[in-house]
Amino acid sequence: MKIKRYFGYMAAIMLMSSVILFLAGRLSILFTEACDKHYYEYYKENYKGYISPWYTNGLHVVDEGFIDSLDSMVSSTNDTGNIIAIGSSLTAMEFDAEKQKERLRDHYDMYVFASGSGSWRTNIVLDNLIRTEYDYTDKDIVKLEVSYSTFRNADELTIAEATIDKWGKYRVDDDLSVKKNTWLFSPIYAMNVELMRMQNVSEILTSYFNKQDMDAGVGPANYRNNYFNHESVAESFATTDERIEIIKSQILRLDNDTNVVVEFSPIAPGLKKTDSGREYTKCVKQVLKPFLKKHKIKYLDYRGNYREDEFIDGAHLSYDASIRYTLKLDHDLNKIIDSLDEEQQ
Repeated sequence: MKIKRYFGYMAAIMLMSSVILFLAGRLSILFTEACDKHYYEYYKENYKGYISPWYTNGLHVVDEGFIDSLDSMVSSTNDTGNIIAIGSSLTAMEFDAEKQKERLRDHYDMYVFASGSGSWRTNIVLDNLIRTEYDYTDKDIVKLEVSYSTFRNADELTIAEATIDKWGKYRVDDDLSVKKNTWLFSPIYAMNVELMRMQNVSEILTSYFNKQDMDAGVGPANYRNNYFNHESVAESFATTDERIEIIKSQILRLDNDTNVVVEFSPIAPGLKKTDSGREYTKCVKQVLKPFLKKHKIKYLDYRGNYREDEFIDGAHLSYDASIRYTLKLDHDLNKIIDSLDEEQQ
């Protein structure tokens, strides 16, 4: 009887703990979404430095958010086609799923797989993550960001890999392939997600009371990005032949499986004028564009579209410029959708 009572107590405690954890996760979502709305208005009106909601569903847009995007994409009933954006935080700029769905032709949905680093290694890992659950179709469009950030050094664990491992549902192998872990641990994965939502709340609260950040005008939990030192950013950059071949290989793989369009993302004029910026410009002009033209792969070039004062920092556009960038991107994607329709008729 004592043993039965013991197991009964244990079961009741586990059930209550699960319910409490679930409810805490829901409260965390409400809190982060309230912060999104508040800081959206605050930085839009006062600093012009707020780029996009930093959290969706209580998770970081450019960290845990890409796994949330994968779950949404897999469970979607949309049978027309998807636009799948792979890249850095530049890709996530001013991203609003509902607004973009209204602007995209033929009810295409857009799913963002963005990570803060956005290196060549990150792009490959995110592509492999998608392939664990989803097969690209001839109606899909994969917008692959090839930017200055793509050529960052990424010889060690990236944000994307660390995030995937932290979720526990997937793992990244040494060859950058992504594998699904056993479903037996699903309850643990689910609990971990709720804990991450709660951790994000803690991050916002802790950074809010950080005097150094407040004096510097930095929003809590980095709601306002700050990357002003072009030379510091340039130190982690290199357009090596090996790196270029890796990027080319991924582009060709996507081109074989679906409709890939390469985006050369906006780059701040000040960053473009650094030695590494000039090296990147030369690579795009003399290597990447001829390669894309040879293989008849579409590309969008936004590198020279924005002035230095339209960047909130060394990498990200201001609020107003990001709106124009997003509208231009949606317009160009609609033209690509139209061209696909013509080809398939």
